[in-house]
Amino acid sequence: MSYYKYGKTEKYLLSLLPRSVCPELEDVREEAARMGVPVISETGAQLLRTVTALVSPSRILEIGTGTGYSGLLMLLSSRARLYTVDFDEEAVERARINFRAHGCARRVEIFEGDASDIIPMIEGRFGMIFLDGPKGRYYEFLPYLVELLSEGGVLLCDNVLYSGRMSGSNPVPASKRTIYERLELFMKAVNSDPRLLTSVLPVGDGMSLSVRVGK
Repeated sequence: MSYYKYGKTEKYLLSLLPRSVCPELEDVREEAARMGVPVISETGAQLLRTVTALVSPSRILEIGTGTGYSGLLMLLSSRARLYTVDFDEEAVERARINFRAHGCARRVEIFEGDASDIIPMIEGRFGMIFLDGPKGRYYEFLPYLVELLSEGGVLLCDNVLYSGRMSGSNPVPASKRTIYERLELFMKAVNSDPRLLTSVLPVGDGMSLSVRVGK
């Protein structure tokens, strides 16, 4: 089951990948689908693995644990310690099980609760941050995440093109207007912050990739 409607370019990119981006985690991906928990797209998963291996961070912050699929992708692509945040009790419990099953539990600290309450309390710097939480709050989180990002560190944000709504390819229903407007604020901020060098990639539902280049 996929939560993404792939266009021709994305289908071509998928055809270049192995049948499974990470075969040892296919059970976790399928489990999330059965639970109705969205996971990163296959092409996004490949990008996440590539960026993690490139950056080789010692500490990673993730907003949006889900059942642990993306966290495991990063853990298996590095020697990092993962700090991950989510409010969904059922998904977090599955994530704990999955981290243990794949031998990564000792490298993971899960903060269970509302990211708005938790993020301002986090201390230290991170070589990589993966933002895959509620899209309507990306703009709210951004100032904190930039401060937590070490110089030369990478901020990777998923779902930033919002199913084609940001580009105007798809209409924005009234029920999604607030999320759209807040995500638009985030997109402008992350691309104009002088401390960040940002590219937006049309991978999956869109991913922004930012490097902290200034203090």
